[in-house]
Amino acid sequence: MATEFREYDCQFVFVYTREAHPSDRYPGHDNIERKLAHARAMVEQLGFARPMLVDDLDGTVHHEFGRLPNMTYIVNAGGTIVYRAAWTDPRTIRGAFEQILFERGERREKRRITPYYMEWLPQRTNDDVRFVQELFELGGGRPVDEFITAMDNVEGNTATKQIKQWWERRQSQPETTTES
Repeated sequence: MATEFREYDCQFVFVYTREAHPSDRYPGHDNIERKLAHARAMVEQLGFARPMLVDDLDGTVHHEFGRLPNMTYIVNAGGTIVYRAAWTDPRTIRGAFEQILFERGERREKRRITPYYMEWLPQRTNDDVRFVQELFELGGGRPVDEFITAMDNVEGNTATKQIKQWWERRQSQPETTTES
């Protein structure tokens, strides 16, 4: 999306705030060097095509902007937050950008536009099994166990049934190693 909207002078930035799922491979940050190393590894592993900024060790930006692990903000050229979501969802972000570009065109045509307040509770596809597979690949077993425990506490056993089945199958698979 960053590439797609670049021609409209829209800049996308990722802010690395904290290790969302600490693991043996990527433990929590106890110094800025470790945090910077984790951020560099994330850029490399995920192939980010946008700049990544790294929050300070105290999480100043993270605390200022809501403390959730995957929030999205769109800030206009004047510094006003025009879109804020508690979760990064490409479909709704795209819709917000399309609206912003529509408004930009209306201003250029000298049409009067005025802001209004809106609340919306969109739903997103949530493939928890795919998520925990990726979580395992990036961080190992500890973050998967912690995620399952948290989901059990929040949504109950029914919501985590498929995740637990995948995890049990994965744990029963022998580890594969490559010999030199």
